[in-house]
Amino acid sequence: MTEYQLKGTAAALVELFAGKIHQHGMYDSEGAAFYHAFTVRDNAEVEELLSAGEGRPGPVLELCCGSGRLTLPLLKSGFEVVGLDNSPSMLEILDERMREPEHQEYADRLSTVEGDMTDFSLDRTFGLIVLGATAVWNLTQEQRAQLFRCVREHLAEDGRFLLTVLDIAGFESAPAAFEYTSVFPTKDDRSPVLCTFIDRIEPDGLRSTSILANRVQDGEVVDTALYTAWTHLAPLGSLEKELAAEGLKLVAQRELVNRHQITRSSSARRRLLLEVTL
Repeated sequence: MTEYQLKGTAAALVELFAGKIHQHGMYDSEGAAFYHAFTVRDNAEVEELLSAGEGRPGPVLELCCGSGRLTLPLLKSGFEVVGLDNSPSMLEILDERMREPEHQEYADRLSTVEGDMTDFSLDRTFGLIVLGATAVWNLTQEQRAQLFRCVREHLAEDGRFLLTVLDIAGFESAPAAFEYTSVFPTKDDRSPVLCTFIDRIEPDGLRSTSILANRVQDGEVVDTALYTAWTHLAPLGSLEKELAAEGLKLVAQRELVNRHQITRSSSARRRLLLEVTL
């Protein structure tokens, strides 16, 4: 599933279930469907991103567009959107959503590209480039540099690059790894699900985000799966220097209202919207 090794609570749960747990990447074919069901009603960042982009000329390039959590609000606001994602499973879900009757009226304003946000060339520039869901941390420092070069090449002269980041106070000085966990029920079109969210951060900034999903039918657990994503945190000051090294300038930041169930429990976490220009 990944080159990284599970540690802490997630590793202990895999051992506890003794091989009877299904392990998936968060964005593979199995993970994509679960991730979409888990986030489809999540409106975190939406209001702030739309506000930051209000009145600015499009079109919009949305990186890591996924199944359309931010894409649909951007389309509804009148923007032409190009959505780029490297998960064909996510793009397939987005395509299916655009065929739904309530979305067909603006489906012609969306085009999608299966591609890597660290290596793309679209032969056009954009008034807005958006990267939500703290997806910049999906990349290593070297990969982030490649991303920022691509952004610089595709950003219009007076355009804005809007990205969200997770700011976790003091992780770089922590003497050992630390975890946050949260347990909550949810459901999708298959069954109710009891989720255990496990967020582990190593001192070097490597972060594993795992969701243990226990499917429940008639009061019994009928299936158990673990979905995991890996990210690479860095202090905000380091990110600003990385942007500057690639010819980009951080001109504003604002704190986002934390509406997401699994991160409200920690006061040490802030979600920030960054506004970047050439």
